[in-house]
Amino acid sequence: MYARKVQLVLLSLSCLQSLPLQADNIRVVTEYRSYYQLKNSDDSLGGYATEVVQALFAITGDTAQFEVNSWARSYYEAVNNDNVLIYSMAYNPERAALFDCVAELDNEKLFFWALKGRISQPLLTLNDLLPYHIAVSISSNPDQYLTAQGMKRLLRTATPEHALSMLFKQRVDLVIGAEKSVYRRSQQLGYDAGQLEKVFQIAGLNHPLCAAFNLRSDPALRQRYHRAFATLQQNGTLAQIKQRWQLDE
Repeated sequence: MYARKVQLVLLSLSCLQSLPLQADNIRVVTEYRSYYQLKNSDDSLGGYATEVVQALFAITGDTAQFEVNSWARSYYEAVNNDNVLIYSMAYNPERAALFDCVAELDNEKLFFWALKGRISQPLLTLNDLLPYHIAVSISSNPDQYLTAQGMKRLLRTATPEHALSMLFKQRVDLVIGAEKSVYRRSQQLGYDAGQLEKVFQIAGLNHPLCAAFNLRSDPALRQRYHRAFATLQQNGTLAQIKQRWQLDE
C-alpha cells in the first residue's frame, strides 16, 4: 500500500512538471494563405498550419490570440514585438538571423509560373529572369530573395491572390508559388489553373515553413514550444494532421 501511494505521488509530480507553471496569452500573427491558413465558412481560421499551431497551444496550455493581416504587416509585428508567434514563415537565412523556428510545419517547393505560351525562351538561370516582370507579395520569401539577388522588375503586391490575378490579366509575366497553393488559389479566384505552367525553379527559394518567435522573445517560452512540437512529432499528432491534409511526410 505504501509503495502504491509513493508511486501515485511521483506520477502526480511528473504530470505537474509537464504543464506550464503559468499559462500566457500569446499573440499569433499570420496571413490567409492557400492550404495553410484558410478562412472557414464561419469566418474562423483553419488550414493545415493552423491546426498544427492549435495543437501546440493545446499542449502548452497558453491562449492563442490569432490575428490575420497582410504578410508584410504580420512580419513587421513579429520582428518588432517580442513573444509574438508568426506562422507559416519560410525560414530563409535572413529570417534565421532574427527568428527561432519552434515548429517546422512543412517543406514547401516553390516554382515560377507563367501563362502557357507566354515564355518562349527556356529559363535556365536567374539571369534569364531579368527581362520579365515578376509579381511577389511584399516582404515574402521570394521578395526578399529576389531583391537580394538584384532583380529590378519586381511588382510587389499585398497578397499572393493579387499577384496571381495580375498574371492572368497579363500585367506581369511570372508569379511564384507552390503547386497546391497556386492551383487552389486559381480555383478560388475563378481562374483556369490549366492555363498555367511551371517554367523555372530556384533551390534557394525552398525553405522550411515554420512557426517562430523572434530571438528577443523569452527563452523559456521558446523552449516550451520546442518541447510541444517534439511531443506532436512523438505522439503521432503531427502525422495525423498531415495525413488529414494529404501532406507527404
